[in-house]
Amino acid sequence: MRLVCLQAYRHLEQTGQIILKALALYLDLPTDYFEKKVWNGNSILRAIHYYPIEDPAQVEKEAVRAAAHTDINLITLLMGASAEGLEILRKDGAWIPVTALPEQLVVNVGDMLSRLTNERLTSTVHRVVNPPREKMHLPRYSIPFFMHPRSEMDLSCLPNCIDAQHPKKYPDTRAGAFLEQRLAEIGLKK
Repeated sequence: MRLVCLQAYRHLEQTGQIILKALALYLDLPTDYFEKKVWNGNSILRAIHYYPIEDPAQVEKEAVRAAAHTDINLITLLMGASAEGLEILRKDGAWIPVTALPEQLVVNVGDMLSRLTNERLTSTVHRVVNPPREKMHLPRYSIPFFMHPRSEMDLSCLPNCIDAQHPKKYPDTRAGAFLEQRLAEIGLKK
């Protein structure tokens, strides 16, 4: 299992680096802007198991498997999960279901990239809803790859993302300090 997980991690890391190169071009940055910032970074490949719901009668109508949130990192890569349930919040306030088909990835913008770009790229608000009643007895498995930079990466808003119409929204910070702050805010660290 270790060998398979390491291989998946490396492939997703390489894919994330390619996506970051494309984002650098979009942001009018050198193509290799993110390269040294993510090399030996704090990325995480996480296996998530959502348990089956044994008694659907006990589930409240508005209950979800994972409440609406954004990810802390630069980008998140999501391979297809074992069951539907992922939803993304559109700018108009509507929730839309999203499923990665075989050989596809869903790419979410994380808070670090949103902050770095002064919200030119905004964090993807997402959640995981309960399955329909007839599928509640099934578990859901998901393996997201959270691409984090090195702790010393400067997350100060990029100068080319700040102008009169888009004033700087965030104080300067580094990725490690921002991660610690966010983990404390959500109760994962004291």
